[in-house]
Amino acid sequence: MSSTEFVHGDYTVGWVCALPKEQTAATAMLDVEHPDLPKPPIDHNTYTLGTVGNHNVVIACLPRGKYGTNSGAIVATRMLDTFPSIKFGLMVGIGGGIPPKVRLGDVVVSIPTDQYPGFVQWDFGKAEKGGQFDRKGTLNNPPSVLLTAYLDELATKWPDLVPKYIKSDSLKDPLLSSAGLPDDREAPRDMQVHYGLIASRNQVVKDAVFRNNINRQLGGNVLCLEIEAAGLANDFPCLVIRGICDYADSGESKECQEHAAAVAAAFAKELLSVVPAQEVNQMCNAKTSWMKCRKKLPTSIHSAQRNQEHQDILDWLTTIERQPGTGQWLLDSEQYQTWLKTSRQTLFCPGIPGAGKTILTPVVVDDVGKRFNGDINIGIAYIYCNFRQQDNQRIDKMLASLLKQLAERQPSLPEVVKDLYNRHKPKKTRPLVDEISTTLRSLAKTYVRVYLLVDVLDECQASDGSRAELLRELFALQKSCGASLFMTSRIMPDIQENFTDNAIELEIRASEEDVGRYLDSRVASLSKVVRNNPKLREDIKTEVVRAVNGMFLLAELHLNSLEGKFSPKDIRRALKALPTESTAYDETYKAAMERIGSQANTEAFAKKVLACITCARRSFTTSELQHALAVEVGETEFDENLPEVDDVVAVCAGLVVVDKENNIIRLVHYTTQQYFERTQGDWFPTAEADITTACVTYLSYKTFESGPCETKSRMDERLWSHQLYGYAANNWGHHARISLSTSKELIEFLCSNGQAEAAAEALMVMAESWNYMEAPQRMTGLHLAAYFGMAEAMAALLTHVNYRDLKDTRGWTPLAWAAMKRHGAVIKLLLENGADADSRDVYHRTPLLLTAEMGHGTIAGIDIPDGSGFTPLLMAAYQGHESIVRLLLETGQVDVDANDTHGRTPLLWAAMKWNEPIVRLLLEHGAEIDVRSRDGQAPLSVTSANEAITKILLAAAATKRDDSSQIPAPLLAQRGYETVVQLVLPNNIAGLTLLAIATMKGHENIIKLLLSMGEVDVNLRDNSGKTPLYWAATLGHQGIVDLLLATGQADVNVTIEGGQTAISMARAKKHEGIVRSLLGTGKVIIEE
Repeated sequence: MSSTEFVHGDYTVGWVCALPKEQTAATAMLDVEHPDLPKPPIDHNTYTLGTVGNHNVVIACLPRGKYGTNSGAIVATRMLDTFPSIKFGLMVGIGGGIPPKVRLGDVVVSIPTDQYPGFVQWDFGKAEKGGQFDRKGTLNNPPSVLLTAYLDELATKWPDLVPKYIKSDSLKDPLLSSAGLPDDREAPRDMQVHYGLIASRNQVVKDAVFRNNINRQLGGNVLCLEIEAAGLANDFPCLVIRGICDYADSGESKECQEHAAAVAAAFAKELLSVVPAQEVNQMCNAKTSWMKCRKKLPTSIHSAQRNQEHQDILDWLTTIERQPGTGQWLLDSEQYQTWLKTSRQTLFCPGIPGAGKTILTPVVVDDVGKRFNGDINIGIAYIYCNFRQQDNQRIDKMLASLLKQLAERQPSLPEVVKDLYNRHKPKKTRPLVDEISTTLRSLAKTYVRVYLLVDVLDECQASDGSRAELLRELFALQKSCGASLFMTSRIMPDIQENFTDNAIELEIRASEEDVGRYLDSRVASLSKVVRNNPKLREDIKTEVVRAVNGMFLLAELHLNSLEGKFSPKDIRRALKALPTESTAYDETYKAAMERIGSQANTEAFAKKVLACITCARRSFTTSELQHALAVEVGETEFDENLPEVDDVVAVCAGLVVVDKENNIIRLVHYTTQQYFERTQGDWFPTAEADITTACVTYLSYKTFESGPCETKSRMDERLWSHQLYGYAANNWGHHARISLSTSKELIEFLCSNGQAEAAAEALMVMAESWNYMEAPQRMTGLHLAAYFGMAEAMAALLTHVNYRDLKDTRGWTPLAWAAMKRHGAVIKLLLENGADADSRDVYHRTPLLLTAEMGHGTIAGIDIPDGSGFTPLLMAAYQGHESIVRLLLETGQVDVDANDTHGRTPLLWAAMKWNEPIVRLLLEHGAEIDVRSRDGQAPLSVTSANEAITKILLAAAATKRDDSSQIPAPLLAQRGYETVVQLVLPNNIAGLTLLAIATMKGHENIIKLLLSMGEVDVNLRDNSGKTPLYWAATLGHQGIVDLLLATGQADVNVTIEGGQTAISMARAKKHEGIVRSLLGTGKVIIEE
């Protein structure tokens, strides 16, 4: 069977790793590596496939930063779903040994028996009473020469791994050193394999006393401690293999981890080499065994998975620990209780910055989750917006997140999700927003109730329409399936106006009780003079509560300002100086920076930390920031002089925090970000240039001069071993463009061969989301400069190189990349320097056509449709690129009303996208309003919920009046505007104005809309001589009478044939309020 013929059912062994370095060692043991296979959308595992001996093996690694027993179980569960023929598993990696029987570099293998387990999850109380587990050593050790041979094979196949994965004299055993033995007596023994008990828990043990206590509790028979295996124990038949990298004590070192991972992988390979493939094929599938176990357990792995992911999200939301009782006022409120019990109900909770919205949202998520825990008839999903993660908050990704969460609550994957997957995965396409939305609505309807929660809606990007689209989709979902919506936001009028109809509003402010609870929990962090003085503690609490004025964040910042003060007088002086006005945040942040400035030894370092975090294009992980801070300009190799994370946080005066669950290091609040963005020139003016230099220095290290990686696994290893590499490759150019940098380091990097191409490979795989095997190769420094739009660097490069039209493997030249990324200055520069504008890629597209597709208006001067009927103008309107729409229209060479194969014009597309600037532009250039697509859509029919655009379109429609200055209502009805005016007229009554029709139907909102345009004649008569005021008075529409009179233009004395007037008809119909309104004008002429 050739490697291209493998299918999911061919794989029989599951190999699970916890760390990328373990996955690297596992991959190095493969005899043959296989191509990737497709996987279901809910399977987030990353697999490496291959052959070991006669066995086809699936290697999976836990998500980066997600360790522990639950994570191992989740990975195994997804693996079994995707590869149903797996018979057993190997949990292979590193662990901490129990000395003295186990030494560094040894291997420990779990051996279960009928009486005792081979590993025990001791921290959840699963050890049997008495803790007596016998160590069994009945298996023969494999000859050490075999394991050595496998390590030698690793060294030959993967020379880059030798420095870390192959044992060298530099690896010292601290056990021998601590025993007082001189170095010359440290005669290393051969590696040994031990069989017996492995203890597993959810946290790493780094304490010898604690380690020894565990061993005593389990009868003194523990050989190894680790943190993943027990999650697989009950439900996945597996063998746990651990290479010993430390002694689970405070002397933990990472120096031996790679070697320990290699010896464990070598043992696993040797094991598979002696297991007959035929016997394995005859075994029961692991998934079948797992399903049998699942029926017996009250809580499934899926439940554990959901609970773990649920808790991860809550922990990620805020680093402030919620004290018991926090937010109870919200849960007890009448508004919240009504929202819980009522379908199709919206609870909107606005609040001032720092009021604690993101502290209270987890309270609501937790409450809803506990109320309906395990109820598969209730759907719950949530979105947490973050201004630093705008790419993840595109409408397609947000809707996909909701879809995923609702799908995961089902005991099996819903058919509508499978259908969506099957439509796109074979073609390697992604679903359109409409498809995700349709699937989401279909899935939501399968639930009895659905709760959807959105935190900090204001941080969802508004400029690209994401926020408006999200609201539109959520309200549509609410209408179709009765979803209950909970949303928080800053107090912003343009957001609040979306919640005027039927929504419950409850403002969030930090209550004194919640702030008090938080302060009580933090007092222990202050100086001893505070802890020993109850009166001072109470004064601190009183003054801070008074000063925060509903802003929870200020409580934390104010307490931070008291740290380092050691006398009651200093503390009371600081309390009196606490700011309480609207500038409280700015003053507090400025004071924190002044405290940093007073620490001469750490000031520069602290500002470097804050500059990196503030100006980063996305949030840094702690390890990424450590590497960034350790970069030394001018060095060609990385010296791991990494600062400790605790020290990084400590020097920043409380302005920096670490999210524990995902190891993200960030500023304490988005108001902190906003403050530094406003004052960056004062505190760190050269930040962008400094980050640029650090990134290109890192990317230029000698270790990368070999160029791109040969396999995906080597790419993964590169990214893991060099933690800043991914960020640097993806973002150095953005920093360089902002700083206008043309530094020596930058130009040297762009002129390099291997380093520039290696960085481009990482950029394509990570930023552009290319599949590794399909990512463009052979990209040069010119391609990179074009990609990032670095005009200054491009100008400098063009003086050094003459290959301006060199193509990458997809046929894209630097000009094509500049066109794709809409960098006009670079396009102009390349064309001026002779770049070929007619060069074609592998799909025969020129840069001109790519420009039109991707939205750059600088060179898009063509009006030729593609196969879908899209002209550049249509494409630009569809994509929302205002600049190209403007430029194309100004050329006068485009058809403003050209339509695609669906009959949609540029105006209709702009209206569908609610893009007001483009709607205005197209109307200014004569776009036709009265058009329909093939499915009956018209501009006004798709904007009925957008008042601003509706006004613009109606105003434009008004310019098409006839000689009698009418807006022809029948014409509007015929052309799809019924959803706007909400009028249904029998037989198209001739001669009626739109104002008259709206009056007759009593539509006050339409009257307001028409009057607000200021172009409507309120006294225009219909064919019977009646005015809108006459109709309103006759029909008893009091509100419309008042609206018409308020214009000051309505003629109250208009008389129709027969002598009737507005007041005579009101009296005849006994509309007393209208009579009073008419008389109140003082203009009514009453004939004797």
